Amino acid sequence: MSNPPNELRRRSRARYFLTGLVAAAALLGASCSEASSPVPAQTNEHTSAAVFGFTHHRPDGNLLVDGEGALPNVEPIDILLNGEPAWVVGAPLGEGSVWVAVSQEGLVQGFALSGREVVAIDVLPSALPPGMPPLLRVADGRLRLVVAPNTASLQTHPVILPSEAGLVFVEADGDLVLSSGGVETGRLALRALPDSRLLTDGEGRILLLADATTRYPHGVVGDRVEAGSIVLVETQPAVRVVTAIPIQPDAVVEGIAPIWADLNGDGVREIVVTVSDAEVGSRIVVYDEAGQIVAEGPPIGRGGRWRHQLAVAPFGPSGELELAVVMTPHIGGIVEFYRLRNGSLDIVATLAGASTHRIGSRNLDMALAGDFDGDGRVELLAPDQSQAELWGIQRVEGGAEVDWRLPIGGRLSTNLAAVEGSDNRISVAAGREDGTLRIWP
Repeated sequence: MSNPPNELRRRSRARYFLTGLVAAAALLGASCSEASSPVPAQTNEHTSAAVFGFTHHRPDGNLLVDGEGALPNVEPIDILLNGEPAWVVGAPLGEGSVWVAVSQEGLVQGFALSGREVVAIDVLPSALPPGMPPLLRVADGRLRLVVAPNTASLQTHPVILPSEAGLVFVEADGDLVLSSGGVETGRLALRALPDSRLLTDGEGRILLLADATTRYPHGVVGDRVEAGSIVLVETQPAVRVVTAIPIQPDAVVEGIAPIWADLNGDGVREIVVTVSDAEVGSRIVVYDEAGQIVAEGPPIGRGGRWRHQLAVAPFGPSGELELAVVMTPHIGGIVEFYRLRNGSLDIVATLAGASTHRIGSRNLDMALAGDFDGDGRVELLAPDQSQAELWGIQRVEGGAEVDWRLPIGGRLSTNLAAVEGSDNRISVAAGREDGTLRIWP
């Protein structure tokens, strides 16, 4: 008799969790190089000096990179991997950087980069469940991937709260759990999306998508389970819901995380999401932290059509804050730049031909915003429709244009990752279908 699916999932979670703990325990008792020395996942270690590498780059979900780059005039470094990569994350280390690639099967490989010299390094755990996004933590020259207990969802990763406040993760049943030293200290029954990315603001608050529902069966972002609400959670002095924002009954938030960023420049974060329904498809909706709608963008006009929100940054020709979105990335891929002004969310520029997502994938991080060419202006770095080339998209008066192109050397298979080094220099990395990690140092 075959094992029930739930039993197989339970055994899988236990196997990965125990493998990681056994490997960590063994290495902690051995002499390790500084770059590969692990720290256990379940600790109360102070995290104020830690640097994290997210697939979505910032803990608030905004795909914005600080620093200055020298693209496209940088000779890339290609690293052959053991399999096709699904994810890549990076972080600064000393005067160099470290990069971790995770294959489609979950195999973890790490590399330290100094100048143009690449050294393979061990990373713990050495494998993740297939499809799970990694979260890299680097502190005091020590690095590891952050993992959660075996009851956690395999479709997302936990986050570490500041000031030894503990670990927060989504359980497989949708509960949000806070633990400290391996002991549960708080729990909220939110029916969180199993693939919901937990966003943090540096003050112990968590923003996530909850009230999982299948009422809009588009299924473009990994599965047909979408969010019926957005929830803001406070973890200090106790775990509690601060704001719950319900979505109207015939609609959902179609995505895995909001963008939690200041869109209007008033110093207060807004919550940006893509809301979709069967009648008019997707539109961008901006909420304040009290749950009130600040502004809405125009709907696409028909169901089964999606918008991919990317980044809030000073894209405007004079540095105005704007939101970058790709409408229908699978069908023509129109880049849209939105500006919030006087309670109105207006599309101020468009450009066709980008593709920042693949149907059915949970990888929503195939683009970045930043000053990648060092000209003092922020560009949107996004793949073209072939996903074999990255475009440096610049806002100009009256529109947007491709300022430069960057060959990937093959077809993109991962998110885009970036590191701001100690010299303020941006490095960028991307994984390819041919089993190669390309880094532009």
